[in-house]
Amino acid sequence: MSMFRTGRVFDREQRAPGGRAGRVAGTTAGPIQRTTRVMWWFGAVSAVVSAGAAIQLLVLSTRTADYFAWTIAVPASAAFIGVFYLASTVMGVLALRRRAWAPARVALVPVVMFVGFVLLVTLLHLDKFHLTTGGFPARVAGWIWLVVYVVTPPGYVFAFWWQARSPGGDPPPGAELPRWAAWLLAALGMALAATGVALLVAPTAVAPLWPWELTALTARMIGATLIGMALLAASVVRTNDRVTGWVATVGLMVCAVAALVVPVGYGLGTVQWTEPSAWVYLGVCVLLGVAAAAAGPRPPRSPLEPDEDLGGGP
Repeated sequence: MSMFRTGRVFDREQRAPGGRAGRVAGTTAGPIQRTTRVMWWFGAVSAVVSAGAAIQLLVLSTRTADYFAWTIAVPASAAFIGVFYLASTVMGVLALRRRAWAPARVALVPVVMFVGFVLLVTLLHLDKFHLTTGGFPARVAGWIWLVVYVVTPPGYVFAFWWQARSPGGDPPPGAELPRWAAWLLAALGMALAATGVALLVAPTAVAPLWPWELTALTARMIGATLIGMALLAASVVRTNDRVTGWVATVGLMVCAVAALVVPVGYGLGTVQWTEPSAWVYLGVCVLLGVAAAAAGPRPPRSPLEPDEDLGGGP
């Protein structure tokens, strides 16, 4: 049994005309798979860690040398990396408030894959982290960062394995995404993924194309962030369901809005506004926000409310 199973109970052919769900007697064919306690606690801890990183990168973006795992000289870079942590925190809080597994899964799988890319970048640039240098708060942050990213991937492998043992399936399908929004999200996802991979593979060659100055480490971290956004967009498009995918869609909206604020709120003096890349950046943020807003979200009423009985689990 796959750890990343969809557990879909109803086929897409059961949708009513116009793309909306054709509910059969208002229920699924069996119990809806709920989030297990193991996965819930992993998600809760991850949300707290993401919130801490978001605060450090967005609120203390000018004090990374004192309080963060490594020094980020340009506040705009710190803030942009913090965007995905902010989105992860929001998605985590929303998912934890619901007992159904499907909406959480759509958002969580891209986040876990993002963690893997961040671990790779961390190991490639381990000498830049505050493990033996910097003040006491910075060194504590450096070691916490390293431990979290080494422990999290195998931890989630176990959590997904445990989750896969839980009985039940997905809720009935909801309304599909508007076709134009799905295509736009797919195109933006491919562009974000291509840019992210380029920054990961050849940071020094690609960094000059970014709207502000990047080091090799920040270029790769921004690359990982872009890949995380691309994976989130891909997850929304693949799910093609405005109910099941609503948590991930909110995450995309947070990414778009927060990333749009970064150049103005953190980079007025560092963004190269005369370069086309700055305006391409803003345009992508606007398009991502528009597509995500059109794609949803439609939070479920029933049977996904947290006080509903969604079936058993380990």
